[in-house]
Amino acid sequence: MDCVFYSILIIAAIIFVIYVHKRWKQLSLEEQKDFSKKIAIWGGVGLVLGLVAMGRAHWITGLLAGLVAIAARASQLAPYFPILKKLFGQTSNASSQEVDLNNMGRQQAADILGVEINASDEEVRMAHKKLMQKIHPDRGGSELLAKQINTAKDVLMK
Repeated sequence: MDCVFYSILIIAAIIFVIYVHKRWKQLSLEEQKDFSKKIAIWGGVGLVLGLVAMGRAHWITGLLAGLVAIAARASQLAPYFPILKKLFGQTSNASSQEVDLNNMGRQQAADILGVEINASDEEVRMAHKKLMQKIHPDRGGSELLAKQINTAKDVLMK
């Protein structure tokens, strides 16, 4: 009985591989990326279902329980380790926008600090201080954003 079941699983896996190969050759590069994601998901689902059907999925439950416990603890500790953002390459969307620090205009500087273009020096200082407290590199912010904010302050206070 087990031999028949394993034979069916092997035949199903071979058919799946042949289908994926033929389909893969017909797709463009962009479609291949999307197809790869779908195949990875469905292949994982098929693998898990196959392990469950064979009675060998008990380790998956233990693995999932361990991952849930680790994720819960990591989410509690994440705010205390801003260095992790740098290690994993997480940056804010603002840092991905390139700003020419040498040719920053008054309007662009005002937009960065979130003040009016004709704001007083005191308003500029307060906006600068508020932003720097949020995104200072010592608190996990990026150096590029700090430079942009400092340059914006200099431009508006001239």
